[in-house]
Amino acid sequence: MSENLKTEALVLYGMRWSESSKIIHLFTADKGILKVIARGALRPASTFRGILENLNHVEVIVSIKESRNLQILSQADLLNPFSNIREDLESTMVAFSMAELLRALIHENENSRSIFQSTVQIMNSLNRFSGSHYLIFLLYFLLHISDYLGFGWNFSQCRRCGKMPQSFPVKPDVVNGAVFCQDCQPVSSGTSAELSRHQWELLIHLQSADPADIIPGPEKDNPDIQLQPLVDLLLSHINYHTEQNLQLRSLKMYLP
Repeated sequence: MSENLKTEALVLYGMRWSESSKIIHLFTADKGILKVIARGALRPASTFRGILENLNHVEVIVSIKESRNLQILSQADLLNPFSNIREDLESTMVAFSMAELLRALIHENENSRSIFQSTVQIMNSLNRFSGSHYLIFLLYFLLHISDYLGFGWNFSQCRRCGKMPQSFPVKPDVVNGAVFCQDCQPVSSGTSAELSRHQWELLIHLQSADPADIIPGPEKDNPDIQLQPLVDLLLSHINYHTEQNLQLRSLKMYLP
């Protein structure tokens, strides 16, 4: 028995399936990752033309049958192509990195409404962004998908003494998603990284910030803050807890 599902989705990945059709990986709120066949999508007159491009926010109707590995895409309408993201190389890098993470971390037939809504909001904010601190959007996403997966960070207090850090740098604990203040730093915490005051303040801000207000005051006051080490730190935390080795090929492709 099959059912027709109407849902919003983000197009994460597409590949040719035949001379005229494509296989598409969709990220949806109610079904997690859906792998669908878009029959005739490569034909010049197809109604799917221009709609099933990677990163597009769409509304789809999918014919779902549990016995099928690939579901059938019946209809797709474009909601937002995030055109500004596509015109900026660094924003494109961030968006494709998010897509990589979603494909690796979200399962099929998984209710993913909270992280789906957050992802769309982040994409909308990134689409409007005109500054240079694009990696902050990826940091925001990494923090929130860690929370969604059940192993978020606690930066607000030292894991050992329970007090808020007062002097810096502090030592992050990748295994437990925590920090140690200078007085309590262990011999080994699973990483050689340290967090400066500005880096720590940025991460604190991002944990509670609204998706529409991701860029914080500390970032404006300190334009030279190092963001790439923070991406590496948060990604290593995800890799530890998911037992994966995610490398984010999009970052390697676009970063100089």
